[in-house]
Amino acid sequence: MTIAATDTMRRLIPSVKLGYSLDQEFYVSDAVFKADMDAIISRKWLVAGHISRIPNKGDYFLFKVGAEQIIVIRENETSVRAFFNVCRHRGSTICSAESGNAPRLVCPYHAWTFGLDGALISARLMPEDFNKAENSLFACHVRVFHGLIFINMSEDTPDDFDATFGDMGPILAYQGIDTARIAYAGSYPTTANWKLVVENFFECYHCVPSHPEFCSMHAPETLVAVGAGPSSGPADAIADFAPKVKAWEDKAAALGRPVGTIDEAPESSHLRLLMQRMNKEGRASETQDGTAPAPLMGKRTAPDGGRMHLSFSPFSQIVADDHFAILFQFTPRGALETDVEMIWLVNGDATEDQVDIEKMTWGYHATTTQDKVITENNQTGIKSSRYQPGRYSDQEGSVMKFQKWYLNQFSAA
Repeated sequence: MTIAATDTMRRLIPSVKLGYSLDQEFYVSDAVFKADMDAIISRKWLVAGHISRIPNKGDYFLFKVGAEQIIVIRENETSVRAFFNVCRHRGSTICSAESGNAPRLVCPYHAWTFGLDGALISARLMPEDFNKAENSLFACHVRVFHGLIFINMSEDTPDDFDATFGDMGPILAYQGIDTARIAYAGSYPTTANWKLVVENFFECYHCVPSHPEFCSMHAPETLVAVGAGPSSGPADAIADFAPKVKAWEDKAAALGRPVGTIDEAPESSHLRLLMQRMNKEGRASETQDGTAPAPLMGKRTAPDGGRMHLSFSPFSQIVADDHFAILFQFTPRGALETDVEMIWLVNGDATEDQVDIEKMTWGYHATTTQDKVITENNQTGIKSSRYQPGRYSDQEGSVMKFQKWYLNQFSAA
């Protein structure tokens, strides 16, 4: 981190009172956002998108995070690359379109030309001692995992990918994420700090007053006991709910579903989560009428009536049931700006007439639209001179865990 960012965090962190929301500066300060970028966001494996976005050689899209633009491009049939969108000549952006196809990456300013591997191919009229090999594009770490493209912007060696995410492979394979196709994409840019977006997503204390559509799709006991994580509800409600979960897990496992839970501690690198639960009784899918909007996904031969919430990190989540999966991307862009993107995935073999887009998107489109409003209202209130950190409820355990994880990142940086 920069000296200014380090000094800011050293001043703020000791004043944090656990069990309460963070002080105002954490949610509004440019200096804190700079520290977040340096110590957290640039060091984590972030899901940039799904492999189906770039099926052909030279296909690319831009992934924007903070002030950075990352070119995610297919080099060939087996390789995907990621580069900072910065020409090595005088820093111009190379790609201006959000997506496209480029047989080579040509800077529009002075026509420096780079290969799909990032190497500089040509630079006109340069001195004799100019070394093209020393002027390749700056690369990001990149991995494709079950069809999901992860990037890491760290200049250092990042967390080992396989050690970090390998145990999530079986449930992603069962869901068929690698062979899925994008059925619909929605964008919900939110004028709020990324931590407010994540905190809202991680708790269901607000669900009853804010999300009638979401609540209609889920049993009340689930909303109270589970909230947004295995340990986010009151202890007695969780204990009462446990036998029902076990009965469903046994039934789902018999149908081939990999069962289990991941609930990482605040000391972990990515705060991963895997929570699997049954649908509301009588509902085949998370839709308005409970009926399926698309064919079964992945390796299923029969529906198991369940759903999962998988979190690779606070920035990248998947919510899925038997018939569709939603990739949530919470991408910080500034102290008061977060890109919220949702990508609905269906079985790769599902035809257009087999997928009811309106039915599939009804619940989570409404919920995320509402989340945009309430999170922006939260941000507006926090900017007031009268804002003070407020006490968390018994149903906001996941928010407290996230807060501890967030603060821990600065001791590890």
